[in-house]
Amino acid sequence: MKRQGYTGNQQQEQLLALGSMLRDTRLANGQTLDEVASKVLVRSKLLLALEEARTNELPEPVYVRGLIRRYGDVLGLDGDALSKQYVAIPSPKRTGHSWSHEAVQLRPYHLYAAYVALIAISVSGLSYLMQRAIPQNAAEPIVDSATAEQLAPRRAPPSAPQSVEQTETAPEPEAPIVVEVEFVQQSWVRVTADGDEAYEGILQEGTERSWTATESLTIRAGNAGGVVLAYNQGTAKPMGKPGTVVEQTFKPGTSGELASLTP
Repeated sequence: MKRQGYTGNQQQEQLLALGSMLRDTRLANGQTLDEVASKVLVRSKLLLALEEARTNELPEPVYVRGLIRRYGDVLGLDGDALSKQYVAIPSPKRTGHSWSHEAVQLRPYHLYAAYVALIAISVSGLSYLMQRAIPQNAAEPIVDSATAEQLAPRRAPPSAPQSVEQTETAPEPEAPIVVEVEFVQQSWVRVTADGDEAYEGILQEGTERSWTATESLTIRAGNAGGVVLAYNQGTAKPMGKPGTVVEQTFKPGTSGELASLTP
């Protein structure tokens, strides 16, 4: 689905420029596709499709942005700044007269000039310049850790102890769905609880998280082999193979519906 004010041709040109810059930097560093793929935690053919802007072989744009970020970081560039280049820039609304000649358009030669600067200056200087250059209303798909903690369901306070005269009953679970997640490798992950996005971002090796829901909980991971799940205190199992994108949905009374999104 196209974003408002952003055509498929512009997106293709932008991705082609980004892929060429990443390939040139990789070759300048003397690194092969397989070497970089082992660090980015994806298959080498996916990096090749990114370098050559073969959009029919790439996943959804949110995954492409995450892939650009990790690829850039491995090459010593500012991956976060690069990934923000691959976004739709909203077109200004009409207010009685045409803005077609006033709107700023991003052309390929602008991108190539920016990439030369990226290679020439330090990572810290690059980050500062890109933060000033990128529009403040640019789409940002990643939710930071502080916001994710606020979105996560809160545990209910413990109830007051019952009278000794009342019949003791087993405590009911706080939620029908509780999924505990351990990251044995770095992976991008997005969590949707009861139709609302609870978290989206990249979590590092050794991180442990827990999410709950009432009707359904969906977890999508970009490196399924690095994510180990335990549903309602059951046996912990990896989501899938390393480097694959997998989505798993949990509902009350089920062990989770699994869907692999990459070959």
